[in-house]
Amino acid sequence: MKDVTNTFLETIEPVYTPGTIKFDFEAFDKAIKAAVSELTDEQLDNLEYNDIKKEITRYKYLYDNLERKRKDISKVYKNPLVEFEANLKKSYTPLKGLLNTLREKRDEIEEHQKMLRVDHVRYVFEEKCELAGLDKDTFKEKYNDFSLKGCFITNKMELKKETIEEIDALVLAEYDRLEEYKANIAMIEEQALDYELPSEPYTRALNNDTPLVEILREMKKDRDAAIERKQQVEAKRKAESERLEEIEAIAKQSASNEIKAVNAETGEIIEESKPADETPIKPVEPYKIDISLTFHGGEKQWYQFAKMLEDNFINYEILGENK
Repeated sequence: MKDVTNTFLETIEPVYTPGTIKFDFEAFDKAIKAAVSELTDEQLDNLEYNDIKKEITRYKYLYDNLERKRKDISKVYKNPLVEFEANLKKSYTPLKGLLNTLREKRDEIEEHQKMLRVDHVRYVFEEKCELAGLDKDTFKEKYNDFSLKGCFITNKMELKKETIEEIDALVLAEYDRLEEYKANIAMIEEQALDYELPSEPYTRALNNDTPLVEILREMKKDRDAAIERKQQVEAKRKAESERLEEIEAIAKQSASNEIKAVNAETGEIIEESKPADETPIKPVEPYKIDISLTFHGGEKQWYQFAKMLEDNFINYEILGENK
């Protein structure tokens, strides 16, 4: 690589040699003081108009002469500074361009190195995810966090020991979380099977961060409510069955009373008379309809509706859901 070090450019600097301005301020101040003391108010009153004009001219000449010298000296000092600043500003232009070029190159190299570090971090995460049985993209949002220079050994494309340990801890925690989730899903499905309940509402609740203990408690409540409804339906069904049996018995008894008797001697059929106020009882025929219902209140509303049907001895059959 070419050595771009330039000793001259590293050491060059402007040199200022201060000049000396000689002026006897002590004598000047003393002379002015003496002049002021000679021109008191009384003395000024005794001066003629022309004398006053002469004094003005005298001291105005002194003042103007000193001011002219001051300006000349100021130019001697200022002109080199103005010229120096103008030349330096002009020379700065290529220097600034060089700095910008070097910075752009530096940024380009740093960006490339960052991409290499990100790729290395991605490889490490993917390899560890594969060993743990996790999706390879599980930690893709973490790549930039671990691609900082401080996470790598100096001048090496190799993560520090403490960085690898931190990555291992993340992967292990995610593995444990996933295993716990799978176990919870299996427990919910097993409990749902045992309780004769659909598992989907409860697995959805788990995915919505509802604690497992609350889900199991809710499943038990739903199971107990289903058993109670079933017992109520069975009791009503039994009552209805007994009522129908009673109606059937009454009907049979009524039919028996209508059997015609035969005269044994003549063979004549004797019609038995029925009481005037006796009305035959007919069993109620079931009435069946097909309907489609939408429960905007969700599954809970359906369970409430189903309980109402069962409480009123209305049989139903589910032909489809969520259509």
